[in-house]
Amino acid sequence: MRKSRSLSFRIVIYIFIAQFLVLVMLPFFGALIQAYGFAPNKSSNLNEWGDQRAEDIILRSLHRSPENRLFLEHNNSLEAYLTATPHFQFAAWDARTGSVVDGSSMALIEFAQPLLNADISTMRFKLPGVADSRLVGALRRVETPLGPVVIAVYGYTFSILDVLYTIKRAFTSNILILFLPLTIPVAAIAFYLARRGLAPLRVAATEAARIDVNSLDASISEENVPEEVAPFITAVNEALKRVNQEVAAQRRFLANAAHELRTPITVLCSRIDNPNDATFMRDIKRDARRIRTVVEQLLSVAQISAGKNVINEIADLRRVVFSVVVDYMPLAVGNNRNIEFDQPSVAVMVRCDPHALERVAINLIENACRAEPDGGTVLVRVQSNGSFEVEDHGNGVAIDDREMIFEPFWRKNADTPGTGLGLAISKEIIECHGGRISISETPGGGAMFVVILPKAC
Repeated sequence: MRKSRSLSFRIVIYIFIAQFLVLVMLPFFGALIQAYGFAPNKSSNLNEWGDQRAEDIILRSLHRSPENRLFLEHNNSLEAYLTATPHFQFAAWDARTGSVVDGSSMALIEFAQPLLNADISTMRFKLPGVADSRLVGALRRVETPLGPVVIAVYGYTFSILDVLYTIKRAFTSNILILFLPLTIPVAAIAFYLARRGLAPLRVAATEAARIDVNSLDASISEENVPEEVAPFITAVNEALKRVNQEVAAQRRFLANAAHELRTPITVLCSRIDNPNDATFMRDIKRDARRIRTVVEQLLSVAQISAGKNVINEIADLRRVVFSVVVDYMPLAVGNNRNIEFDQPSVAVMVRCDPHALERVAINLIENACRAEPDGGTVLVRVQSNGSFEVEDHGNGVAIDDREMIFEPFWRKNADTPGTGLGLAISKEIIECHGGRISISETPGGGAMFVVILPKAC
């Protein structure tokens, strides 16, 4: 069962993720902006990012003794930081008593001691007389489980860990509480706008649901459809139009097939009612042959439409066409016609279904022999480029009829012999081979059918 994938819901989720990523990446962007000096009234000293992590290391090293005095424990974190940051100095005071924590840097004590009585929450500073201007410090009053303390850190240097620490603090502080009230309204607005924006699609879906085989000429309205979805609606309408054309063609085909079979069957039934006629058996056989021809042609069309003709052989086009000429020659001679065959001296190899290709040659040669005047010669020519031509010298095919002649059951008039399926089947077969068939005028009068097939590599 396919899971429902609401686009509106996905948009809300994407917005939530985007906001989350912006929040996560904000410290990285801030560091880059500061590093390249893009921030107005802001120095490009990245070392300023290191104060919070340095302070946190000092705070986690502070403990209170049984005598209620603060002391500093040189734990692994502090030792590692001191090793990685040679210029690092620190100092700490108990804000209640003003007592200095043992191990504090004398330079920081002398600098910060006069400031302890001031109402200061946070300040940055530089120690006087230090040549390296990039060394900075921070003084901050912090409320801790051990009571209020004042921390001074100096000489810390920037590390990518400082940015990660800033992100960590953001998600363990009140900033996350501020993030959620911002996200929820934005997500609700996005959901509403997505629903409103997709409303034309729901209308289009309703219209599409009403289309069936009896209303394929209908189309889905493109009015108010979002620009991004309009190509899809257009493609669906074009597909419906093609399906409608195919269904209409199939209906015409079935109607014509029924009509084509009804006539010989009616004639056959009438003959059966008069079995004593002298020509009874001959007429019955002729009618049976005619019905069989129509049925075979219909089966050929059905097989081609179902894709049952597998084109996986390589054959010499000269031999395929020549075998048809040899088979049809006695019938042509019996009807006072002749067939001339012309071929190149080298093999013309094409990828084809030889039996289907023989059917094409039979249809073209049979039509040409019917059109050829009494005593005339039909010319069959194989070319080295993978094509073959069948020429007759009859009345030819009018220019206006050259497209219609390939339609199933099309005949110029009721007196035209045949079922009207041969050329339609030939066109289907050739197109399945990736080739094309065309008709032009024979020099001097008549029709010339040209079949072009792709040569085998």
